[in-house]
Amino acid sequence: MNTTRNPPPHLDIVSTSTMVLNVSLSSRKALHNVHLPYMVQRPKPTGYNVALKNAAEGYDKARRMVAWLYDIADYESSVPQTFSLQQKTDKYTWELSDEFPPHLAIVPSDQAVSAPSIFSPVRLAQTLLIMSSLWYDDHTELAPGPEQNTMQKLTEWNQERHRDQGWIIKDMFNAPNIGLRNDWFTDEVFAQQFFTGPNPTTITLANDTWVSAFTGEAKAQNNAKMLALFGSAPPNSFYVQDFSDFRARMGAKPDEELFNDSDGAMRYGCAAVALFYLTAVGKLHPLAIIPDYKGSMAASVTIFNKRTDPLDITVNQANDWPWRYAKTCVLSSDWALHEMIIHLNNTHLVEEAVIVAAQRKLSPSHIVFRLLEPHWVVTLSLNALARSVLIPEVIVPIAGFSAPHIFQFIRGSFTNFDWKSLYVPADLESRGFPIDQLNSPKFHNYAYARDINDMWTTLKKFVSSVLQDAQYYPDDASVAADTQIQAWCDEMRSGMGAGMKNFPESITTVDDLVNMVTMCIHIAAPQHTAVNYLQQYYQTFVPNKPSALFSPLPKSIAQLQKYTESDLMAALPLNAKRQWLLMAQIPYLLSMQVQEDENIVTYAANASTDKDPIIARAGRQLAADLKKLAAVFLANSSQLGDQNTPYDVLAPEQLAKAIVI
Repeated sequence: MNTTRNPPPHLDIVSTSTMVLNVSLSSRKALHNVHLPYMVQRPKPTGYNVALKNAAEGYDKARRMVAWLYDIADYESSVPQTFSLQQKTDKYTWELSDEFPPHLAIVPSDQAVSAPSIFSPVRLAQTLLIMSSLWYDDHTELAPGPEQNTMQKLTEWNQERHRDQGWIIKDMFNAPNIGLRNDWFTDEVFAQQFFTGPNPTTITLANDTWVSAFTGEAKAQNNAKMLALFGSAPPNSFYVQDFSDFRARMGAKPDEELFNDSDGAMRYGCAAVALFYLTAVGKLHPLAIIPDYKGSMAASVTIFNKRTDPLDITVNQANDWPWRYAKTCVLSSDWALHEMIIHLNNTHLVEEAVIVAAQRKLSPSHIVFRLLEPHWVVTLSLNALARSVLIPEVIVPIAGFSAPHIFQFIRGSFTNFDWKSLYVPADLESRGFPIDQLNSPKFHNYAYARDINDMWTTLKKFVSSVLQDAQYYPDDASVAADTQIQAWCDEMRSGMGAGMKNFPESITTVDDLVNMVTMCIHIAAPQHTAVNYLQQYYQTFVPNKPSALFSPLPKSIAQLQKYTESDLMAALPLNAKRQWLLMAQIPYLLSMQVQEDENIVTYAANASTDKDPIIARAGRQLAADLKKLAAVFLANSSQLGDQNTPYDVLAPEQLAKAIVI
């Protein structure tokens, strides 16, 4: 067997020292003796296409560089290893001292060497990615400017760049984005994003408190049409996108202005709340918006939609600027929740905790370890790159919240991650989407819910068919007697481990174990796929979902009602070129197409030939089930009321088996 670990393909290598490749590293101390390759920094881009091409290639090379480092260090080895459980426990240790949630410690605590000295490749990748590509100085092509001072001009700017694309150089304007739709700003398209957009995971049935609060505000504003709807709508018709807890979760005061003045551009964050009406035929329609909730309705601004009926065509939606501004606030709030929590924390960081804890407490031969390991692949190295570059150098500089607020937001969400309540069936039920009614007309537009529930059922069937075999866990007693499973639980909960207090104290039944293993696979595969790969379409057209607002929020409803197009344009980064570029390019960089060898179909095919006949049998059934799901998901998409944007992100051939980007 060839055990050489080749450096990342297509890397520009300068032979400044001998590279150690044919080596198996069992200790992190060996990292100090590895002479790492250097990437040649590219010259300053000469045009827009070149800048985008360099950015995409730069990020991919940075990713491959760090993955290679993790490979030769045997954290994510491409060469089969035979570490004992004790060796793994010694190797995989926790970093508990930095601003991120607990994660893999690369620098051993007993060594007086700094992380930058080990991760110079990451710093080099940072230079390549950020300084050479994203920091391109010629902004005339990269991003629109003050001359694009109307939405019509911005839309035309976006369309022109799509028309100008060739077939040789591929960039984010080769793929369609939401700005190509003539109706991208409408209530229908706005609302549908919470069913089939990048974050379809948090829309929730409005409780009595919210319905009462909006009813009271409608009464205060003498809005008779809205009051009539509140009084006549059937039960369970109102849903919310609720970001009202941002300040509490970030450690800010209820009335504190949220902003970020770093990086040369003043940016504002908001904690919006949007109320929707879900009709009996499945039309989701926005009724009211609080652009920035400050602890109470009295302290906040609330605006109502002029259109109480989704079929109302008497209102010119294109020119309803106060309402369009409010919708922008909602999507900006959703950007923050999605990027920092739903995507980063709830998939990347949570899965890393699973990996480190499992490596420390489950032997390589343990059936749970064997089921989970294929879904880890490059997660650890990707997360290292994210912590070193993407979060501090990209996310923080474009967000409307300060770095301390952002990191408190992430850490708190990690600690309080509620495992069992986020099992797909429980999550959907708790948010007001009954499992047995998902195929009814009322919920037919919620394609994410329909697809993800079926995928959960399919994955659970696969996991169950393995774990419930008599060779592994014939009964609950065999689970309760498994000391490694208990040790895994302890590691996930311990303050010296992952510190996730809502992970089960113990797993003592077969069903509980099946659910938890299914959840770990779900997070790494379908859930990450659902919340990652649609960013290109919805977010590269910045006006649809800006990461922050670039002017202060209105202080009163009277002020908001006077807003014109110029006020909405002032909230966009037309004078902050770098922020616009980052907002547009990062979704493009993170939405690379899933490769065939990385998808769930290939995973099932590989499982079907596993040397363990139990896994092989289950793998063959999984492959057959996935083939059926492909047809079901296609049908679900074809039943959407909006046929302009299909929902196919969870199609098995496009579903990544792991967090690979």
